[in-house]
Amino acid sequence: MKLSPLENQVGGHHGVLSMGEENEIIVKPCLPQELRFYEEAVLHPDFQVWMPSYYGTLTLTRELPQQLQGNQENGQPAGGSEVPVPTVKALNGFLLADLMAPEFAPTLTPEAAQSADISKDENDAECICLENISHGFQKACLLDLKLGTQLFDEDASEDKKARLGVVSANTTSGKLGMRLTGFHVYDCEKGEFTKYSKDYGKSLTEDTVLDGFRAFFSAKLGPQRMRLVIERFVNDLADFLEMIETQEVRMRSSSLLMMYEGDPDAFDEGYLTEQEKIAEVVTKAKVELEKGTASISIDKDGDRVMIGNNSSNKDGDDEDDDDEDDDDEDDEDEELRQKVTDMRLIDFGHSTWTPGKGPDEGVVLGVKNALKLLEKLLEEDYPHEEEE
Repeated sequence: MKLSPLENQVGGHHGVLSMGEENEIIVKPCLPQELRFYEEAVLHPDFQVWMPSYYGTLTLTRELPQQLQGNQENGQPAGGSEVPVPTVKALNGFLLADLMAPEFAPTLTPEAAQSADISKDENDAECICLENISHGFQKACLLDLKLGTQLFDEDASEDKKARLGVVSANTTSGKLGMRLTGFHVYDCEKGEFTKYSKDYGKSLTEDTVLDGFRAFFSAKLGPQRMRLVIERFVNDLADFLEMIETQEVRMRSSSLLMMYEGDPDAFDEGYLTEQEKIAEVVTKAKVELEKGTASISIDKDGDRVMIGNNSSNKDGDDEDDDDEDDDDEDDEDEELRQKVTDMRLIDFGHSTWTPGKGPDEGVVLGVKNALKLLEKLLEEDYPHEEEE
């Protein structure tokens, strides 16, 4: 398990790291409020499914252990690394050297690694370990869509309230309840990403924000693929809206992270894998229906198939079969790596659960407007008749 700087960050604060053989885990500095929000999310399962998976915490310290002090020059670790040294709080069982990517790790002997002892002090950063939701994309096009009309905490200083109040009033956050914070789009012809900064997002108005979405959906995938991408986000936003209207929560400066695959070949690979998995699920459902051990339902748009188990399993005779099915599902999840689209809610440093106070109307407004804009983009740029 190695720590490296996160490469594809488009919004939020700097200092986010990635960890794992394929950078599948994000290590993100957090405030106690955000950690508490993640830990309490288990009590809100409908909300939690839209969040990145939460794995635990790490403590990152700026102080090197005594064994490494000799490798420093001018106060910097060997190699000029500025990556903080991790100590393990929840994800235990790893040596110091195991957690550092080689190009960022200070030089130390195996003996020093075994005995290195780093104690936490007031300058250490508590970090949460989260699912890297961009994992599974080859060339992820990412958009950080900040939600809500109010961007500051109730307990923020008056100066901060005034400053963020001006930001909201002078951007689409104030009237639309959402803002394109930053995004990047892959150009498969040039083999590079085009990046759009926070300043670009702040420059958009009610009249031009649709052009911002149009720029985000500008990867050269062809009209059929791109319409599929936008349709999926329309469906996701509709489902998310239905959920968020029922949640008693206040989110300040939280974002929806929207991602789609920007490489046409990888896109097709992911889509084909999805269709194959759907076919397998439907085939399995038909068998279970014929045996009378399952029920099946399809949502009103035909987009989702729900399979329920009718077997009571009172005698426990089928437990071994269930275990085998679970193993099969784990294998399928392992194989299904290439994604086509994904959308998650992120950044909860200023979010709180507020029972009895109703939904966050500023966030609801933002989701409604984002949904309307994508529906308009579909209608104007990708009408169905053009597919033929």
